[in-house]
Amino acid sequence: MQASLLRLSRMFLAGVTYKFKDQKTMKSLEFNGNGTEYFKIWIINILLTIITLGIYYPWAKVRSRRYFFGNTELDNANFEYHATGKQLFFSFLIAMALFVVYIILSSISPILSVVLVVILMLAAPWIIWRSIKFNLRMISYRNVRFGFNGNVGGAYSTFLAYPVGMMVAFGIVIAIVMGVIGQVMGMTSIAGLIMGLMLLFAYPAFFAMINKISSNYLTNGSHFGQGQFVADLEFKPFFMIALKGMGLGLLLAFVAMIVIGLLAYLTIGLDQITSLGEQMQGMEQGVQPSALFFLLIFAVYALFILVGIYVLAYFKARHRTYLFGKTTLDNSINFESTLRTNTLFGIMITNLLMMVFTFGLAYPWAAVRVYRYLTESIDVEATEGFDGYMSKVGNEGAIGDELADAFDIDVGGIAF
Repeated sequence: MQASLLRLSRMFLAGVTYKFKDQKTMKSLEFNGNGTEYFKIWIINILLTIITLGIYYPWAKVRSRRYFFGNTELDNANFEYHATGKQLFFSFLIAMALFVVYIILSSISPILSVVLVVILMLAAPWIIWRSIKFNLRMISYRNVRFGFNGNVGGAYSTFLAYPVGMMVAFGIVIAIVMGVIGQVMGMTSIAGLIMGLMLLFAYPAFFAMINKISSNYLTNGSHFGQGQFVADLEFKPFFMIALKGMGLGLLLAFVAMIVIGLLAYLTIGLDQITSLGEQMQGMEQGVQPSALFFLLIFAVYALFILVGIYVLAYFKARHRTYLFGKTTLDNSINFESTLRTNTLFGIMITNLLMMVFTFGLAYPWAAVRVYRYLTESIDVEATEGFDGYMSKVGNEGAIGDELADAFDIDVGGIAF
């Protein structure tokens, strides 16, 4: 959730372009933090959270966010995160109270626990909406705040009505078509192939539509001072990204199985492979399998984890490239993503290995590496000159803050 809430602000964190006739001079974002510094903050946060039985967690979250934003520099000015632990503490208490109530209800009556889950699901869009408003409002650059003016109705449409409605619609359509195919063609291999192809296109279409709707709501509802973010998004690019991503995942999974099979054949031979199959059947009867069996299972899981991480990196890189390329700020600032799938994949894999071999102690370095790459992969081009635009937005933002203070408008909210 945190990465999703701060995604829009990071679009602005990555550099600025000045235009002088035909010459462009890029101003890049600089992140001055490092893993060693963040480790000191992180380990203290962990210890204090444990000592206080979790009560310190809101303050720990604030310290981490302030470190990342405070060390993010653009044009000799740093970003700031203004939330306090006290503001987040009330939300934390509510979350903990609901968790305790759920545990108690589960032991008393499973039906009551289900009712509580349904109530929380119905309240989830409102919670997300308030969280987005709060988190963006707490971020500023040159004393100008980010913000979110999307309404709660849009949140319910985006995070509840559309997903549930489309799931029901997809399910009904697929059931009807499969029923018709089954009656006309029977349960033949051709009918199974047609059903498989339908599902192959239905799932990417579903996720693409959800992604498009949520990206549209989050981007077009966000602003920087009085400057509005605008994104003209279409369904087709999201669908092609989802379809290609799924196809890439299936292809890599197929290749992974071939590689595992060849390695097993070349190293242990066909007879041993056959015995591994017998060992799998023997496990059901309590027979202890050999170490070779566990080694092969580990190789299968490891390769499929690699495939999953690569597909995830592909989705993220392609999604950001399309979204940022279609986004402008106040029709004056354009964005472009230079995120690359292979580079992101390499960072994710090495981070995973660092975490495994250090038993999680390398988390601060892993977090810094990901944050640095994600933010520095965004290019920003100001069509009218960045200083002039910031001066205009700064004046408008100051007027808006004064009006909000005059009418005592509370822009705080729940930040889970």
